[in-house]
Amino acid sequence: MTAADSDRDSGDRDASESHSEHGEAAEQRSELLEAYREESGSGSDSESKSDSKSKSVSSSKSKSRKAQSGESIIVDFVANFVAGGDAAFDPVKGRVLMSERRLVLATSDTKTMIPITSIFDIAVGQVPPEVEEFFDYTVMVGYVDGDYRRTTVIGGDRELIEKFSLLLFRATLNGSTALVTHPAKIGGRVMDSDTEQTGLHLDYESVTFPERDADADDEDPFSIDLASVIFFEVIERTNGDGDSVLVLSVQHVENGQTVTTEISMTSRRKMNILGRYLRLIYHWIKSDVRDVEVAETELEVLVGLYSTAEDIDLASLLDIGDAELEARLESLHEDDLITDEEPPVDLTPQGRFIVNEEFEDINV
Repeated sequence: MTAADSDRDSGDRDASESHSEHGEAAEQRSELLEAYREESGSGSDSESKSDSKSKSVSSSKSKSRKAQSGESIIVDFVANFVAGGDAAFDPVKGRVLMSERRLVLATSDTKTMIPITSIFDIAVGQVPPEVEEFFDYTVMVGYVDGDYRRTTVIGGDRELIEKFSLLLFRATLNGSTALVTHPAKIGGRVMDSDTEQTGLHLDYESVTFPERDADADDEDPFSIDLASVIFFEVIERTNGDGDSVLVLSVQHVENGQTVTTEISMTSRRKMNILGRYLRLIYHWIKSDVRDVEVAETELEVLVGLYSTAEDIDLASLLDIGDAELEARLESLHEDDLITDEEPPVDLTPQGRFIVNEEFEDINV
């Protein structure tokens, strides 16, 4: 599957939405993902900015509160949901709680316990037809219950569900063990790179593979910038023991070149969830820039920021005056493509996405 192909179905549905609706959703997501980025950096869940406690994914109280089992509760909010594949598809209102070990859906009468290790699928934003009259936005969670596969649907406002989904992806995948071959290819050239056993950690902007071989020369853990992903597919291969294994092949832009990284995990369910995560973030980033038109002069600034060090005089490099550079930076900041109007600035994931698409067009 290409990143573009995996996004096509969602894109067709979104095409009928108005520009103002898209802009509002993109702005809300930008604020949401900034909060998520801060949470990832601090290693703890920050307090939600929502005025309503019922819409808070986590709060300062829930961060310090522990369940009777001693587990820290990292998610606690009120939502409507259909728990455990209820054939009647009648949503009920209750509390959604999550620790690092389990997801709990509780009402006054029932409690559904879902071990994190039993989750095999997380689908965000796909509202099942059976419940579309009740929910505007949902996350479907597929899990194994004994000999059965069940599905839970949790619905709410877009910002709430997206933030919860990101935390659920992290709880499911962070700390996993992966086998990574990087680079497997540079352009079309196959490289003789070793496959290394690593950890795996999700951030919004990247997937990081820490704890690489201690003898490796790299000081920093290798990571894939998700704004640079241009293609990915799951390949089935046979390993040295004759067993069938799934390999996630990810093409991304690195230093202006198309690089392929291959990732595998012993758990097929985690491979499926990691693929879901890549498709989701790709769709979010692409949808945020769908209506953004970047002039050639502004694209030059983006490429300059991407390719040069912070102490480079960008105005001199582009042979333009300071006033012209300020005007271009202001325009790029208004489109959420850079982090600030004045240097030093960084490209946002949306800005890097546009630059990487430009590099890919050049490489092709």
